[in-house]
Amino acid sequence: MDILELLADGQLHSGVELAQKLGVSRTTVSNYINQWIERGLAIETVSGKGYRLPYTITWLDKEKIQQGLSLSSQQRISQFQLFRIIGSTNDEAAKRIASSQQSGVVCIAEMQEAGRGRRGRAWLSPVGANFYGSVAWIYGQGFAVVEGLSLAVGVAVIEALADLGVQGLSLKWPNDILWHGQKLGGVLIEMTGEVDGSCQVVLGLGINVKLPLHYRQQIEQPVADIYSILGQDINRQQLTAKLIEALVSLLAEYEQTGFAPWQQRWLQYDAFANQQVKILGLTPVIEGIARGIDERGALLVQTTDGRIITIHGGEVSLRQSEQLS
Repeated sequence: MDILELLADGQLHSGVELAQKLGVSRTTVSNYINQWIERGLAIETVSGKGYRLPYTITWLDKEKIQQGLSLSSQQRISQFQLFRIIGSTNDEAAKRIASSQQSGVVCIAEMQEAGRGRRGRAWLSPVGANFYGSVAWIYGQGFAVVEGLSLAVGVAVIEALADLGVQGLSLKWPNDILWHGQKLGGVLIEMTGEVDGSCQVVLGLGINVKLPLHYRQQIEQPVADIYSILGQDINRQQLTAKLIEALVSLLAEYEQTGFAPWQQRWLQYDAFANQQVKILGLTPVIEGIARGIDERGALLVQTTDGRIITIHGGEVSLRQSEQLS
């Protein structure tokens, strides 16, 4: 047992109690607490009473998650790793698939210390509060095979969450999952290998499940979590199994299907359809009306002169014009 397990109930625990249960001195307990606070954990210290987490944690259970997977997904998974704390699930999955050279590497974690989103931005990853996971796959036909993949992932995730009662979600090109304009999650895809040959694809997904207020206040954009949407807790084992199932199924079939089966479904969830937008990161900045995506997943923007501009991925950010005027 470690100190996080003792604090996971969200109740106050005195330094004496923690020291007794851990078999260490109170000074050591204080050091443990300070180390976790330095690592970003929002442990509250109540003078004269002890320590507590501002939320409860139901730890993920690897066996229960695996039981929630279909037989086909179980067979497609070559490695299933669950970590209490890790730097980045994407980094770990990339390392493991590079070593094994087998598709189907799954890495999930309770907390990331170096979680990141698109464009290298930090992704806040409080312990036991959200979903942090990565799935790695090997494709034999080069980078072109994964065109549109991040968009397909968004659709797969929305459909998986809908099965669990999470409704009203939409997609912001190319990789954000929204609820009424607030960010619920994001997709990060990283690739290594040969442009026209064998390549390794790591698909990372972060979903806010029950984001504590302490962390919400550190995020510089409106955010949503599943708890707020449903008005109640969701079974984390069931949620994790559902998301892994969706990601593994998608990756296993994508080299054969490509983006084609996903294009029309993505358009159904397009958060910016027919809205005035600005595309940042290009010179000059492009303004126009969002007209959906093409068969490769590129964004289509109609400019004031009627031309349709095709925007591919990379360092492009999409914002509603009203937010920038």
